Amino acid sequence: MSKETVLIALLLCIIAGGLNGSFATPTKYMQKWSEENRWLCFSFFGFLILPWVSISIMAPQTLNVLSHLDYKILLIMVGGGIIVGLGQIFFSLAFKHIGIGLNFVISISMGTAGSALIPILWHRDVMGTLYSYIQLFGVLIFVVAVIFGAVAGAARDVARSSTSFNELKEGYLLVGVLFAVLAGVGSVCQGLTYIYVNPVVSNLAINLFKVESLPANTIAWVVIFSGAWIPYVFYFLYLNIKRKSLGKIKTAKTGIYWFYLLLMGIGFWGSLILFSAASAKIGGSFAPTIVWPLFMVFIILTSNFWSFVSGEWKGAGSNAIKKMCFSILLFMVAILVFSFSTTKQPTEKHPKKLHHFVYYKYLKHSEYPVHPKSGK
Repeated sequence: MSKETVLIALLLCIIAGGLNGSFATPTKYMQKWSEENRWLCFSFFGFLILPWVSISIMAPQTLNVLSHLDYKILLIMVGGGIIVGLGQIFFSLAFKHIGIGLNFVISISMGTAGSALIPILWHRDVMGTLYSYIQLFGVLIFVVAVIFGAVAGAARDVARSSTSFNELKEGYLLVGVLFAVLAGVGSVCQGLTYIYVNPVVSNLAINLFKVESLPANTIAWVVIFSGAWIPYVFYFLYLNIKRKSLGKIKTAKTGIYWFYLLLMGIGFWGSLILFSAASAKIGGSFAPTIVWPLFMVFIILTSNFWSFVSGEWKGAGSNAIKKMCFSILLFMVAILVFSFSTTKQPTEKHPKKLHHFVYYKYLKHSEYPVHPKSGK
């Protein structure tokens, strides 16, 4: 793989991580709305409207592609999406307890480790190779960075409890961490579902319907987040009804909030399109496992930047700041490790059960115009 390819993929991951790490920031400027108002309205932009509008423009053949898939692969995408949606609920709940930075660190680190390492088990020829060792080393660095980030968050709360800065409620740290961990389960499912189903969806779209590589690698995300929308919208609609806050959406001088919601949707969904572009640039069934950790690292770096800018670390004390800075340094080292792994991407010796399962069993029609591996 050329250095140019690696650099382009890295640049795409930087932009994607920056967008995703920033998408929740506008919620801090929507104070006239309740939390449940913000996330309910956001779900329509981020999970439904923007995904379906963009894929309809990029690949008008999308519905035809989906109609050629066996119902089992569709159920996997929707079912995985539902788990992702539940994870997103806990992700949003964790904000008020532990803030932007620590929330991202805990939940996304779990998604990174699981999505990078578990797929290696599907490719047993890869176990024991240099690539697998590099990935394992990168994830180890990532986990250590997460630990320091969590310790920094705890030190911050201790320091702030004796000052007037008490935006993050005292005694709620463990609750916030629990919510972030549950969000992490959703994050793992998000990465694994995409890595599992994308080979069949993208290859079918490219070979049978002549869809370009980028939209072909994006179709799976559209279905996954349509599934995620189901529990997400019902939960926040329930909160709006329970708290009788639905009427706040009509509050005067909040028209700008819809623009903020659009920005949130663009940051959230646009980051996944760029992630798909980076995966397509690297190519091969291992591409998502390589690109996903890079994507996650840049999300964490960006979210922590906004965490500092928004004042979440004001009054945290030098001890907490030093720990968080060391955590960020480790994340930067992880970037170098994961970037290096792109140059060691293995070539599969055998298609293995997963790929036979995906490429053939899940197609509704037995004829497949191009063999997904050989191109013949």
